[in-house]
Amino acid sequence: MKRNLIYKCLACLPLLGTVNLAVAQNKEADKVKMEHAQIGIVEDAKSGYKHTTHPGAQWFPEAGLGMFIHWSISSIKQIDLSWPMMAGTQIGWRSPKMDSASVKKIMDSGNYFAGNGCEKTNSCITPVEYWALAKDFNPQNYDPEKWIKAAKAAGMTYAVLTARHHDGFALWPSAYGNFNTKNYMGGRDLVKDYVAACRKYGLKVGIYYSGPDWHQNGDFQNFMYYGVGRDYPNIPVLDENLRPRTTVKTEAEKQVHYNEMAAYVKGQVTELLSNYGQIDMIWFDGAADISRGNKAWDKCITMAEIHKLQPAIVVSPRFFGYGDYKTFEQDKALPKTKQDGWAELCTTITDGGWGYTGKPLKPVSLVLNNLIKCRANNANMLLNYGPTKEGVLTPEMYASLAEIASWMKVNGSAIKGAQALNASESASVPATATDKHRYLFLLAPKKGEKPVDEQVTFSTKGSIKNVSLSGNKAPLKYSVENGQLTVQVPAALRTALPNVIDLELK
Repeated sequence: MKRNLIYKCLACLPLLGTVNLAVAQNKEADKVKMEHAQIGIVEDAKSGYKHTTHPGAQWFPEAGLGMFIHWSISSIKQIDLSWPMMAGTQIGWRSPKMDSASVKKIMDSGNYFAGNGCEKTNSCITPVEYWALAKDFNPQNYDPEKWIKAAKAAGMTYAVLTARHHDGFALWPSAYGNFNTKNYMGGRDLVKDYVAACRKYGLKVGIYYSGPDWHQNGDFQNFMYYGVGRDYPNIPVLDENLRPRTTVKTEAEKQVHYNEMAAYVKGQVTELLSNYGQIDMIWFDGAADISRGNKAWDKCITMAEIHKLQPAIVVSPRFFGYGDYKTFEQDKALPKTKQDGWAELCTTITDGGWGYTGKPLKPVSLVLNNLIKCRANNANMLLNYGPTKEGVLTPEMYASLAEIASWMKVNGSAIKGAQALNASESASVPATATDKHRYLFLLAPKKGEKPVDEQVTFSTKGSIKNVSLSGNKAPLKYSVENGQLTVQVPAALRTALPNVIDLELK
């Protein structure tokens, strides 16, 4: 009896793991939605904007894989970018919601980080303390050529660097504002070196720019996470020291500030799109700190001005509410259906945030599985690596990139330049297509599982010329009947990473 009970319990363990993963992904999804609401990311479905048709931008839909680089002064303390300074996230991001009595207790205590994970790691930080990290930010070993060289080897075709995140620190000596390398690093231009590295290794140049700037907006910013005030009564508005604000700005003061923010954002974006030659992508993240519908928006940068500065640029939709492609964020948002327009999933190599936090890396098998799911649905993957305070990627990160490189060397043609199957073809597994080739993907086994014999089917109106397993000369058994190909792949031919069946059509 006891033995049967033990077996039953053991049988439940995989299911429990699946349930726990689903719960974690749902919580991450809720967190992302709330972050986006905080920084003003909305979708303007009525804009009528269509993606750019400029010849110089048509690389994007077939790019496949890119490198995202989140880096700022937060690397000094190995915390994530920007969000750690925002109080109340342990309440606003919580699912299920905290009861009102518990929230009131936190508010009454004056410790607005109560219950936040930062208490366990001694990493709670006020905005003023966060911004003070700038004086210690001096990456002596910064060499973006090493990053980009590794990205190139890994089959990445574009890169995106956080030139300025929500924290407000700009990685170039901007003439706008006083929180950038002009004031803290003797005018050193970190963006310039990054752009030069991309050009050297032939990667498309992407620049991330945050519409919100919590430093420039500091006197007007509420540093209590907005969702707390939305969902609970009597929530204080917090200043940069995380103390309740005692004054309220007048409408006239707000209007002057909105105009200043419009000029500031327009000035910085203009610098980024004017001072570094051709920029292939601007990855906006959030709207400017200007009330929606306010006349100050007329003074801010426009899509037309962006295209005048950089005619061939690809623009993300996270600033204007529309852009050249659809964005998905983090693994839980993997596109599950074929995307008709341009699309991209941005995700992290770790489960511990976007910046360098010292957290372990995801297994490459999982990363590649997700990349395959993206490409089979016509989406790119922008994979994030966070450099350390010295400006370097860790040995573990380079090992990760090298493992991806080895796989892409064999299977890159199934990723870059490939598209989802058209409506006349179908497969029992994720698949992509080029002119005369169809690529059928056998996803890597989940952690703890071993490869098994696989039977894969593929329906097509074309004639099959050859069937092979990429990187393996061993013959595959297959049959064709009434337009359906059936391929047998024995477990002995499988590897720990995804395998690719290459079908060549006549």
